[in-house]
Amino acid sequence: MRRQMMRWVGVLVVGGWLAVTGLAAQTPKADDKQPNMSTEKGKEGNAAAVSLLSQATQLVQYAHDNESPVAMLTAVQMLERVKTQDNAERVGSKKTGLQNEGEQVKEGKKGGTPAPMLDPEKLLAEAKPWAKGNPNLLALLDAEAAKAKSAASGTLGSTRGAIAHRDSVAARSYDDFVINFYGGQVTRIGVVGDGDTDIDLIVYDQGGHEITRDTDSSSNCLVEFVPRWTGPFRVRVINNGYVYSNYVLMTN
Repeated sequence: MRRQMMRWVGVLVVGGWLAVTGLAAQTPKADDKQPNMSTEKGKEGNAAAVSLLSQATQLVQYAHDNESPVAMLTAVQMLERVKTQDNAERVGSKKTGLQNEGEQVKEGKKGGTPAPMLDPEKLLAEAKPWAKGNPNLLALLDAEAAKAKSAASGTLGSTRGAIAHRDSVAARSYDDFVINFYGGQVTRIGVVGDGDTDIDLIVYDQGGHEITRDTDSSSNCLVEFVPRWTGPFRVRVINNGYVYSNYVLMTN
């Protein structure tokens, strides 16, 4: 009986020790901070502007590729719904680097694809020759151009707060931007490249945790997340190609 009791005590002690050590192993250190990403839905705010801007710039690319005045007209109408600005202070200075440190990059010859552009008047002027003298299309393009010109003062716009920053990233390299986003609000970040290379987008929080990514094989990226708290995030634009790429970085 005594021997049996000792076995029970031994099991209880060992089991208790395992439970305590297991709990200790699972308890994070006081200085470990959780990733700055919430699973909550978050407030939409002006994040919708980024999605609309991303769709519009991709439609501009389609219009160029197919010389479609109708597609360009639709893209311009979408752009006119977004109040955009190039806020250098918000985007801040960028840091660049090679994807693979020490890689000897032999940059190829750049194609003739135009850099992404968001100026409605210039886009409509580009589209006029594609109308090939069609009076109805020309009238629609001229009417939209007049509308865009009158709205240049900033009175037009159903959405607010979208940042559209134009830049370029070298071949086989990345650009890093540190941007603050508000906790509890939906954050959207988009990148539209010029189409010559595959562009990727990765977002990290201030602790170095990867928050989200878009790494498909296109030149267009769009990600969405909700920060737990207001703070800085590192936004990385990656060029996987062997020629430089012009791009537009969009955030709310």
